[in-house]
Amino acid sequence: MYIAALENHIIHDMSFVRYECKINKIPPDKKKKIYSLSTVKRMIATDHVPQFNGCQYCMSEYHLFDFTKLYR
Repeated sequence: MYIAALENHIIHDMSFVRYECKINKIPPDKKKKIYSLSTVKRMIATDHVPQFNGCQYCMSEYHLFDFTKLYR
């Protein structure tokens, strides 16, 4: 199962949660449960609005970093 934080658009993998994810600090009304990996992949795709991102700690293979933010 996966949890999507609706405030910052980050998706967490509940089978591989790390301390750094801070899942318990996400308010219950700002969480969305996702049950399949195919849904997660669709939400991370570039054409989904709003675009979600994988957590850098528990879903590092789906974490996308925008390097253009370094130069803004």
